[in-house]
Amino acid sequence: VSVLMSVYNASETLCAAIESILNQTLADFEFIICDDASTDDSWKIIEMYSHKDKRIRTIKNEKNIGLGASLNHCLAIAQGEYIARQDADDISTPERLKKTLQYLKEYEYPYVGCGVFVFDENGVWSKRLFPEDITKHIIAQKNPFFHPTMLFKKEVLESVHGYRVVKATWRTEDYDLVMRLAAKGIIGKNLQEYLYYVYEPIDAYLRHTLRTRMYEICVRYYGLKIMKSPFRDYIYLCKPLIMCFIPRKLLKIVKKTQWKLKGR
Repeated sequence: VSVLMSVYNASETLCAAIESILNQTLADFEFIICDDASTDDSWKIIEMYSHKDKRIRTIKNEKNIGLGASLNHCLAIAQGEYIARQDADDISTPERLKKTLQYLKEYEYPYVGCGVFVFDENGVWSKRLFPEDITKHIIAQKNPFFHPTMLFKKEVLESVHGYRVVKATWRTEDYDLVMRLAAKGIIGKNLQEYLYYVYEPIDAYLRHTLRTRMYEICVRYYGLKIMKSPFRDYIYLCKPLIMCFIPRKLLKIVKKTQWKLKGR
């Protein structure tokens, strides 16, 4: 397994993220960490860990190029038969790699994800789990995978040349990837276990702007077209735009209701 991590100014959370991979019960992996031109102490931390553990391989970008392009750099040198992800502000449970790899290999799935606990500075405040069985119709509605939990057969990622790097995929490189794979008839599964802790402030949804929502619409339209989705699925192009024009106070109420229904 090759574990890919892109890092940008994550010095406060980076140690915990790195150690969560180094402490996996599955020990046979390489850990490729790309520093995306951080301006904090991230690179010093990466170097420190690379001197301690020979499984770590490092890349340092001269300028900031974004998540998708950085992951492509990692993928280009990856030697593993399988490719896993890890974000620099998240934490993997000790058995995450072992369990997701066993799940993928047992059923010969092209890629798999798993459920997540959502946390911030005050601890875990939610948990999320997508369905095990995914269809193109489900993908048309939203990305049904948590990107940093995903584990792929390397050949699957290579079949679509990794991540597509354009302006529109700035915040949606994962959704774009899932749709491009689905267009080739390649759809993964979700292991129905919570094996990952994703850092997400409770008001993270407020970061979206009209520009990011328009980018999402572009990615959705491109994906629907190449997936040859039926006309009825194009209704989901409206979702990002509607979300953008909902007043923030009302959006906060909607989100709190969602979290309560999900068993927050």
